[in-house]
Amino acid sequence: MLKKIRNNILSLINRGDARSVLLKKNVALSVVVKGIGLGISYIRFPLILSYLGNMWHGVWLTIGSFTGWLSFFNIGLGNGLRNKLAESLAREDLLSSKKYVSSTYFIISIISVSLFLILLPVILLVDWNHVFNMPDADPDTLRMSLLAFVGFFCLRFILTLIRTVLQADQRPAFSDMMDFLFSSFFLLGVLALIKFTSSSLLYVISISGGVPVVILTLFSFYYYHGRYKEIKPSLKHIDIKMLKGLTSLGAKFFIVQIAVIVLFATDNMIITRLFGPEDVVPYSAARKYFGIVEMGFSIVLGPFWSAFTDAFVRGEITWVRKSISKLMKVLTAVALTLLTMLIASPFVYQLWLGDKVEVPYSLSVLMVVYVMVRSWNNIFVYFINGVGKIKMQLYMSVFTSIINIPLSVFLARNMEMGINGVILATIICLLFGTILHPIQYFKIVNGKAKGIWDA
Repeated sequence: MLKKIRNNILSLINRGDARSVLLKKNVALSVVVKGIGLGISYIRFPLILSYLGNMWHGVWLTIGSFTGWLSFFNIGLGNGLRNKLAESLAREDLLSSKKYVSSTYFIISIISVSLFLILLPVILLVDWNHVFNMPDADPDTLRMSLLAFVGFFCLRFILTLIRTVLQADQRPAFSDMMDFLFSSFFLLGVLALIKFTSSSLLYVISISGGVPVVILTLFSFYYYHGRYKEIKPSLKHIDIKMLKGLTSLGAKFFIVQIAVIVLFATDNMIITRLFGPEDVVPYSAARKYFGIVEMGFSIVLGPFWSAFTDAFVRGEITWVRKSISKLMKVLTAVALTLLTMLIASPFVYQLWLGDKVEVPYSLSVLMVVYVMVRSWNNIFVYFINGVGKIKMQLYMSVFTSIINIPLSVFLARNMEMGINGVILATIICLLFGTILHPIQYFKIVNGKAKGIWDA
C-alpha cells in the first residue's frame, strides 16, 4: 500500500511540462524540510521562554524583529538579482548571469561593512534600557547582545545571496533546506545552553546568529564549486553597467521592502513601547501558531515567483492563468485549516505553553483574518513581483506604511484595544491590496495594463 501511495505521488509530481514538474518537486521537498523545521521551532519556543523568562524573551523577540529593518539596506538588490538572474538563465546567458551575481556580491559586501561601521557607535551610545522599557536591566548585556546580533547579521547579509541564486534557478526547496538546518542546530544549541549555562540573552543571540553564518558559508562553497561554477562571483566580472539594471528594479523593491518592514516588523516594538516586553509574548505566540498556515502557503507560493518570471519572459500566459487558478483552490484549504485551528486554539495553547502565557481568543480571531488576507494578497503579489511591475505596489506600500504606526497606536491605546489594536491596524492596511493586486494581475495577463499598472 505504501509503495502504491509513493508511486501515485511520484506520478502526480512528474505529470506536466518541465517547469511544472520542477515546481512541484520544489514544493514537495519544501513541505518536508519546512514542516520539520517548523515543528522544531515550536518545540524551541517554550524552551527559550523557560530559559530566558518572559521579560528577556520579549526582548529577544523584539531584537529579532530588527532583522527586517536591517534587511532593507540591501536596497532591493536581492529581489533585483532574483528577477534579472531568472531572466538571464531563461535565455541561457551565462555571462550576464555571472556578471549579475558578481556585481551583487560586490555591492552587498560594501553595504554590509558600511552598515556595521555605522551601527557600532549607535549600539555603544544609545540608552537601550530606555528603548526596551527595562530600567533595571544590565545595560552591558543589552549592548553586547545587540552588537553580536548586528555582527552576525552583517555576515549573513552577504552569505545569504546563495539563497537568491537558488530561488532564481527555481530551486527554492534547496534554500529552504538551509532554514531546516538553521532550526535544527539552533535547537541543539538551546538544549546545550539549558543544560550547561545560566540564563543569557547574549548566548541565545550568538547561537542563533552564528549557526546560519557557518551553514551559509558551507552551502556557498558547495554550490559555487558545483552546479553554479559557471556563474560564481569573481572580481573581474563585476560590471557597474549591470548594476544599473539591478538597481533600477532593485530601487523599486527597496522602497516596497522598507514599507513592508514598517508594516510587518514594527508590531513587537509598538507593543514593547506601549505595554512592555512581556506583552510581546502572547502576541508572538498567536502569530507563531497561525503562522503555521501562512508558512505552509508560502511553501507552495515560493517556487512560483521565478516560475512566473520564466513563463512571462517566454510569453506563456496560459500557464500563468492556470497556476493562479490552482493557487486560488489551495486558498480554500487555507481558510478551512485556519477555522479548524481557531476552534482548537485554546487547547493547543494550553498544551504548548501551559500556564506561562495567556493568549486572548479575540487575538486569535484577528490572527486568522490577518493570515487569510495576507495569503490572498500574496497570490497576486508573487506574480506582480515576478514580472517586475511593482510601481503601483510601491505607492500603495508607502501609503500603508505611513498610516500603520499611528493607526496601531490609536487603536491599541486611544481605543483601548490593547495588543488587538496592533494587528487590526495591520489588517486594515492590507485590505487595500486585496482589491488593487487582483486588478493589476488581470490587466497584465489580458494585455491591458498601462501607466502605473504596467510599470
